[in-house]
Amino acid sequence: MFSKIDTIEYYLPKRKKFSSKNFNKIYSKTGILNTRVKNTNQDVIDLAYKACLKHKRKLNNIDTIIFVTQTPRYLLPSCSCILQDKLKLKKKIYTLDLNMGCSGFIYGLSVADSLIKSGIRNNVLLVCSDTYSKYIDEKNTNRYIFSDSASATIIKKSDKKKIYDFSFFTDGSKHQSIIIDKINEIEKFSMIGSEVFAFTLEQVPLNINNYLKKYKKKLNFYKKIFLHQASGIILDNLKRKLNSKNVYKDIKDIGNTTSSSIPISIANAKKKGEIKNNDNLLLCGFGIGLSLGITSIKL
Repeated sequence: MFSKIDTIEYYLPKRKKFSSKNFNKIYSKTGILNTRVKNTNQDVIDLAYKACLKHKRKLNNIDTIIFVTQTPRYLLPSCSCILQDKLKLKKKIYTLDLNMGCSGFIYGLSVADSLIKSGIRNNVLLVCSDTYSKYIDEKNTNRYIFSDSASATIIKKSDKKKIYDFSFFTDGSKHQSIIIDKINEIEKFSMIGSEVFAFTLEQVPLNINNYLKKYKKKLNFYKKIFLHQASGIILDNLKRKLNSKNVYKDIKDIGNTTSSSIPISIANAKKKGEIKNNDNLLLCGFGIGLSLGITSIKL
């Protein structure tokens, strides 16, 4: 028994356009024109609910919810339990929250794949949702990068193998490079961009090349390479380091949507006709932890 991605839906709040004297300089580095910011009365579960509803009748068959977030409504209970009730799904359901960031979609996909291949579950709803904006104040330049968002991916059992091998890497010694910590009793987001940039440019190409070597593939075997949409400058440098024209870039009007960036990119690429079913795709998420995950799929 195997698993495959069935459908991907997502929800983005309204655009928040920037007003800054240094905007041109910021845009040249980020490649982002505007970000998406939730309404004051919304949180990750509200955004996730809107994304999930786009699946309509397919939700009736869901027997598992995996909810990837680092900005939950509560420390407890889990967001997946609350979402089960909000969607009015059956109660004989497996629910799990994963505290992962920009590599979270790959981690969640690996859990979904394992559950289905082991015969424990059949239809998984993988939700990625974060609202970093509530931790980023007006003086923090990271507001020019991160967007609030939610994605909802249905993974189901398949007679043919469509989700392939996984590879992971973690360097917890650099965990403070991206962090939400209490500063004067207020939780605030901070990022040491130079450390994240160095980690990404060193470890992403290295780990992708190791993955290709291990599974005896060439990079041009893949129709598209879907990397976490961190920023324009990171994607451009990774494209250069990987020496590939197939690195997908879809950040200008969306921003960095953390764990949702890969599923949103895949959905948009398919909608635009840039990929189709049975194309070989390489996925790599990287960031908070610092961590990264790699896999390959066919839709």
